[in-house]
Amino acid sequence: MGVNRSIAVCLACLLFCTLPLAVSVSAHHLDEENYNLSIFQDDGTIFSENISLNGTTTLPPSEATWELWNVGDGFSNWNMEASGSHFSSVVPASENLWNWTLEINVTEIDCTCLLTISIPNGLDPMSKSIIVYLGETGHRPMILDIDYTTTIVIEQPVIIEIDYTVPGLSNTGVTVFATVCEAPYAVCLEEPHAITLNQTDDNGTVILTLNHLEMELADGIYKFEFFVMDALLLSSNSEILAIVIDTQDPIVDISGPENSTESQSIFISASVDDGYSGSSENIVWTIYLPDGKVRSPTSEEKQDEYSLNLFPALSGDWTVELFVRDVGGHIVITNHSFTVINSAPQAHLTLDGFTVTNGSSLTPANTDAWQLDCSGSSDTSNDMQALQYVWYVDGKAIVSGKANFTQEDYSITGQQQMMLIVTDDDGVESIINFTVFIEEESISSNNSSALTGIIALAIIVFGMFAIRKASTKSNESKSSKSIPKWGERKKTNDSKDEELVVTSSDNSIWSDKSFDGKS
Repeated sequence: MGVNRSIAVCLACLLFCTLPLAVSVSAHHLDEENYNLSIFQDDGTIFSENISLNGTTTLPPSEATWELWNVGDGFSNWNMEASGSHFSSVVPASENLWNWTLEINVTEIDCTCLLTISIPNGLDPMSKSIIVYLGETGHRPMILDIDYTTTIVIEQPVIIEIDYTVPGLSNTGVTVFATVCEAPYAVCLEEPHAITLNQTDDNGTVILTLNHLEMELADGIYKFEFFVMDALLLSSNSEILAIVIDTQDPIVDISGPENSTESQSIFISASVDDGYSGSSENIVWTIYLPDGKVRSPTSEEKQDEYSLNLFPALSGDWTVELFVRDVGGHIVITNHSFTVINSAPQAHLTLDGFTVTNGSSLTPANTDAWQLDCSGSSDTSNDMQALQYVWYVDGKAIVSGKANFTQEDYSITGQQQMMLIVTDDDGVESIINFTVFIEEESISSNNSSALTGIIALAIIVFGMFAIRKASTKSNESKSSKSIPKWGERKKTNDSKDEELVVTSSDNSIWSDKSFDGKS
């Protein structure tokens, strides 16, 4: 395997931007298990005139390409020595598996080179690289992979394995050199300084032990730069690794008011200090409500990772808990409690639009159509829908659940004591006592009018009956008087009538004149 300096630089930047890291990173490829292209030769193979490689691939090899890069002496830039397309030969081995060979003439080239083979695979081409030594000069050791299980130092030292290759069979054994600086944002805060590391060499792999106590390094984010030197005092390429030292619990403080009024804004803030620049942590907020429910803050309540702006709708004791876990896995849990005081409702009563206060005496102008209205009563926005209304008359609950009271709900006569009670969801009451007076005279007058009407109607009916009866008797009397009775003399009380009677008797058939035969 070989090393690509540009890839190494990108990896170094990635290490500093994504913490914590817990993956194995190769100096010239990532996640080798996903590659389906293999090279049978080992890194560090020496070719004097022609490169001769072979291997297998699981993708169609017809579009394979290769590039040969001179990685230089550590001071000069990389140069491309040759490139080409297609393998020299391809033989199908089985379904979706091909054996390939690659022959490259390198007679005129002396270098430590990186040969990369690539096969297109959509947006994720397969590639494989190998370090080769060409010719007789320009050879130097190369770091291949840096393997580690973690880059976070907590309590135990970190073990790092560095794979390398050197030119020549007799050139065995290397020494690893390292420099370190604090670099929370990938840039050293001060000049790097050399450190001595505990190391052992195991046939092409150097095992390093990073002990922060021995290195006298406090908690922080550090940039380590490694290179190896072989027995011929030739230096390799350098590799950069970010290491986080985190051995202490973070200091967490949470603050906020201890009392608040229902639906009033309450601001909770937290500060977290892990003791070094560039530290990061995971934060989880939990809210415990007075009714026993537990929830996370809403997006509207969460101002940022470290602060909340709450509008508590329930009165009682609230608790806000903060869970903090730093890069080193240290966990700190703290909380803040506060009491929310209930906001009492405010009863508001009107009679036909006029405000009624506690102790008022009311006399409706229109005794038949009046209305008491308490819909203007107020409370917090969360409690308005839950307000309860109860109307009392002379100490007895008459109407409940309605925001108005009229004569239709209860007939008020004379003077009666009334009371309105407005209650919120916490049982807090707002009370208005008042007196309503409906004039009894008006009621008696109305009743008298009705009675008078009835009596008048009875008189009219009786009068009509009497008149009819009198008329009947009169007709009967006239009929009987039209036939005179024998020897009866009409009596009158009036002298004029008497005169008329006398006059009539002169003309009767019994007069003397008639008797004498005079006409």
